[in-house]
Amino acid sequence: MSWLLDAWRESGARRELTALGERLGLAGLPATPGWGPALVAMVDQHAAAVRDILQASTGRAGVVELAGYARGVQDVAHESGRMSTPLWQDADWVNLRLAAVCLLAAAGTVTTALAGGDGDLSPLF
Repeated sequence: MSWLLDAWRESGARRELTALGERLGLAGLPATPGWGPALVAMVDQHAAAVRDILQASTGRAGVVELAGYARGVQDVAHESGRMSTPLWQDADWVNLRLAAVCLLAAAGTVTTALAGGDGDLSPLF
C-alpha cells in the first residue's frame, strides 16, 4: 500500500509544481520565451543550490521534496510581503528560486539517492 501513497504524493506534487509554473509564466521550460543567457544562468545557479539543499537535508531531490521546498519559499515570501508577479528582466530572488524548482521538476532528472547511489544528475540544459 505504500506504493499507492507514494504515487498519490507524487501526483499531488506534480500538480502543485505545474500550477506554480503556470502562475510564474513558465509554460515553455526550459526554453521559456524571453529568457536570455544571463537569466538562464541565474536560474541554473538557483537550481543547483536547491538540489544541493534537498540532497543534503533529505537525501533526495524528488518531486515531493521540490514541492515542499517551493511551498516553504512561498510561505516565507508571503509572510514578508515579497511575493510578486515575476518580471523576468528584473527577477528577484524568490521568483528565480521558484523558477529553479519548476525547472528541476520539468527536467525530470532530479531523483537521486545519496546512500549507495552515484548521485550523478543529467545537466539541465
